[in-house]
Amino acid sequence: MGPLVFMLAVILVIVAAFAVGRPLVMDALVSEATDHATVLKQPLVRAVLADQVAGEIDRAKDPSAQQRSFVITRGETAGQIARRLESEGIIRSALAFSYVLYDTGREDALQSGTYMVSAALSPRDLARLFEKAPGEQTVLRLIEGWRLTEVATAVAKAFPGISKDAFLKEAVVGQRRNSVLAGMTPETSLEGFLFPDTYFFRPDATAARIVDALLDQFEAKAGATLRQAAQTRSTTVYDIVKLASLVEREARDRSESATIAGVYANRLKIGMKLDADPTIQYALGDWRELTLKDLELESAYNTYKVAGLPPNPICDPGLAALEGAAKPADVPYLYFVAKNDGTGQHAFARTLEEQEANRVKYGNR
Repeated sequence: MGPLVFMLAVILVIVAAFAVGRPLVMDALVSEATDHATVLKQPLVRAVLADQVAGEIDRAKDPSAQQRSFVITRGETAGQIARRLESEGIIRSALAFSYVLYDTGREDALQSGTYMVSAALSPRDLARLFEKAPGEQTVLRLIEGWRLTEVATAVAKAFPGISKDAFLKEAVVGQRRNSVLAGMTPETSLEGFLFPDTYFFRPDATAARIVDALLDQFEAKAGATLRQAAQTRSTTVYDIVKLASLVEREARDRSESATIAGVYANRLKIGMKLDADPTIQYALGDWRELTLKDLELESAYNTYKVAGLPPNPICDPGLAALEGAAKPADVPYLYFVAKNDGTGQHAFARTLEEQEANRVKYGNR
């Protein structure tokens, strides 16, 4: 048994050394790559660091941040730009920005000049922005859950030549032939079909060009999923998007999207009213907290009084909500209530009695 015990001891020592040493080696490599981004030219280095930056590449530091100027000087390296972006509070990780550039071979493609940037842009967004001279593109960032009027306001702000009314007038089906619009009349609003994302346009882009790009992105991201779901469930893409818009406004925790969609699907199946606050907020034109008086609103959007889905989508849903609505979770619940604990999560219930108990438990009236 002597040699066997010795071999096991050696293996344990090696494992222990790896467990202790690996974090130290990783920290040293992260530090080196942050200070000297050129090491990211090596595929092996990028492979080792991939897990370290995976959660940061597409993550904005502050989704609600305002725009500000950022100057790239001639001759400034990718690493220097990355470190300045982090030190000035625009991104969370200089390494994530550098990684994107070297992983796509664009580390030498950044243009000098003064850009309008924001902490609402992810490292990947910024990398794309800096590829063209500042005067050649305008950034348009649309947030998941915005209604069409909020999108129009953002467009008018980014493109002074396009009024809010002009954009709204253009944001209808019209003569567009996107497959997700099948069966919709020309005058139908595109509420719900302008995909929330970060876009880069020429400064002279027209309202029609912007609407087309947003709609094409919706088609590319969710079109196939929605068409298949509509066929499988014997419904329409339009109704799935209506459901997704409710899910978007309710599911602060994206992992709950399919579950919340399942609750609404269960209600629709038995003819039960949806009792969805967001539909009333949409009718009021304000996402504020509702009062008891608001629940008495006489409107086709008052799902406390009118059964079924609202007349149209109430916002532009993101991908998680669209996928959740396309394939609702098979759950036994008919109710849910916010936990009010900062997580954005909900407590789900099968019966009204369970729902009322959850309301008391989480202090939700």
